[in-house]
Amino acid sequence: MKKYVYIIVLIWALLAGGITAYNENLLRKGEEILLKVSPVDPRDFLRGDYVSLRYEINTASENSDLRGDVYVVLNKNSDKTFGIKEITNKKPENTVFLRGEKYGKRVTYKGIQQYFVKEGRGRELEKELVKGGLAKVSVDKNGNARIKEIITAK
Repeated sequence: MKKYVYIIVLIWALLAGGITAYNENLLRKGEEILLKVSPVDPRDFLRGDYVSLRYEINTASENSDLRGDVYVVLNKNSDKTFGIKEITNKKPENTVFLRGEKYGKRVTYKGIQQYFVKEGRGRELEKELVKGGLAKVSVDKNGNARIKEIITAK
């Protein structure tokens, strides 16, 4: 019986370690991009303080028939932020892109729509982001992304 408990604990430890290693690797080795951001909602009583973020790249200028899982190819703007170049359902090669879900003109992205902060900091960050802000995001070669840092306008 003890042997099974040790095996289960080992499996859970490997699973947790693998998920942590994946996210840390994405943050460390992913390509860093800047996205313009604004706040949506600062608090969840069950999960703690966070800011839901809205990006300029959440709204597609084209209203194509694409729905569901998409790849959003990004291009660098003159202000060093990134914007939407095109939206496709085929994985792009040799370019910066994000994986997202598109419904109508709205595109959402896993891993960068919410940013968790220290308790009590959510409302403060939301007020700062109303003036404008940037999200420093790390993107891997598969279009997965994580927020490295939120930069507020001074």
